[in-house]
Amino acid sequence: MPKQQITKRCHWLSQSYLSAFAADAAGEKIWRYSKNEGEPELKPIENVAVRFYLYAPRKADGRRDDAVERKLGQLEQWFGHPLWKVLCDGETDLTWEPVRKMLALIVATTYARNPVQFESWKRLHRRFVDDLRGHERLPIHVTIGSARHEVDPSDWPAFRDAGDEEMKAAWNDYVAGAGDIAPKLLSMRMVMLASDKPVFITSDNPVTITHPSLEFRGINDPETVISFPISPTRMLILDNQHGEPDGVYYELPDDNAAAQNLLVWRHAMEHMFCHRDPHEVCAELVADEDRLLSASKGR
Repeated sequence: MPKQQITKRCHWLSQSYLSAFAADAAGEKIWRYSKNEGEPELKPIENVAVRFYLYAPRKADGRRDDAVERKLGQLEQWFGHPLWKVLCDGETDLTWEPVRKMLALIVATTYARNPVQFESWKRLHRRFVDDLRGHERLPIHVTIGSARHEVDPSDWPAFRDAGDEEMKAAWNDYVAGAGDIAPKLLSMRMVMLASDKPVFITSDNPVTITHPSLEFRGINDPETVISFPISPTRMLILDNQHGEPDGVYYELPDDNAAAQNLLVWRHAMEHMFCHRDPHEVCAELVADEDRLLSASKGR
């Protein structure tokens, strides 16, 4: 029996998703700009937002398992669906259940599969280990939020000594179950911010969750807002303002996306991705900040 080919290059952002932000007509290259170093680069889409074996952890027998990568590949087929094309540059009924389910699953999975979440997963693990290391007796349950979870103390050594591959396997299970987040998103209001001109950018961490407190208060908090760039002309917004109309397309005033792009840029892990020279985007951000400062001084 031939050996199964294991996926080595794992993209945490679908190449099909990024192609909507491509800088060339063929949809193969995109502008990338780092927060930390260097000038903007025009990069092949296949070479951005990628890490080796991100969704293919090594098992105890030394072999890698890329079942999650293959599952994600099936989900990414949505980005080639005609309905996604309409979402990128047209209008459709955002209250239609199939559209809502598709968007909820894509946003949930894009959020869960990001390496930022893996780093959070590892930090949470280290905190648990540090908190429990000095206890004479291990707990038999933990409470997270309002949910009580039973734990088996006999698993403590394996949990305590988990290495990077074991942590990756546990996180991959979470990624595979991102559909658990989707129902929460389905309960939110979905609207679209639309521009006549291609102005929106995206990033290596495009699902942005914000709250006025600047803390994460949960997806169902009344003031939580989630944004996700669909294309250079469309930005999906989810919130819990159920007193407002659902499924609405709001026109972007003056095609000025500086406020939305600044939010995307601030929440990026490292890189901005866009269809145009990032110098132009940054100049717009600075100009908008200057405008806001002038307006505040004039009050």
